[in-house]
Amino acid sequence: MAAMGAALPGAELAQVRDFDADGVPVRFYRPQSEVLLPLLVFLHGGGWLFGDLQTHDAMHRILADRSDCAVLAVGYRLAPEHPFPAGLEDCMAALAWARREAAALGCDPARVALGGESAGGNLAAALTLRLKDTGAVQPLFQLLVHPVTDLSFDFPAMDAVQVPGLTRSYLEDVRAFYVGSEDFRDPAISPLRAVRHDGLAQAIVLTASEDPLRDDGEAYAAALTRAGVEVLACRLPGLPHGFLFLPATIPAISRAFDLIARLVHRYFTSSKGAAEVMKS
Repeated sequence: MAAMGAALPGAELAQVRDFDADGVPVRFYRPQSEVLLPLLVFLHGGGWLFGDLQTHDAMHRILADRSDCAVLAVGYRLAPEHPFPAGLEDCMAALAWARREAAALGCDPARVALGGESAGGNLAAALTLRLKDTGAVQPLFQLLVHPVTDLSFDFPAMDAVQVPGLTRSYLEDVRAFYVGSEDFRDPAISPLRAVRHDGLAQAIVLTASEDPLRDDGEAYAAALTRAGVEVLACRLPGLPHGFLFLPATIPAISRAFDLIARLVHRYFTSSKGAAEVMKS
């Protein structure tokens, strides 16, 4: 493990440190605080093919700084060298490590949540399903930012929202690299296709209006709601897929980070009253 300094303007953190989480590289971000902090285990996006602890470092710093919680970023294995289920297994191992080591990290073991964006949102949703199947404890809540939940890519927004580079043919190629020889309809790959969604952690599901994959998150939020899971779902206007990866110096991106921070803080303190956060 190696200690690192905080270099992002506006996100000065008390600690940024790399650890080996039972063979999975993780990076721990702790803001300035004298109290026991909640911990958000966060899974980056990148189509299961791209991204690592360094490429998404700024995102994780801002999440920790503005949400007033510790963040554990997970450097899970990527396709095509490591297709499904390698990445999911790494995320499960990292979550188990986070729960076991939370107190040693100065965090509250009773307040560990799970989040992810894009492909990371897919992995977070799939992980909650696997926890349920194995009888393990659910995270305090799940934060899903424009998650990919059905790899059929058959929802209307896929054709209605045209974004260069995020086309159906590109996504089908990404799917082939990630899924490998497995069936993409497996709920561990396409969480929306699970037979049942009851018993899962309460969820914050945020989608972006300018995203051909926005229907994925909204359909998943609806499935969770039908199953009796508490869900706060919101479509953020004017934002594209991957907006958390954009510079926070852009006012709209900064506002999105602020909203996420308020929601995360509220869900860590109480599951009630989240609607008031949306109004503030």
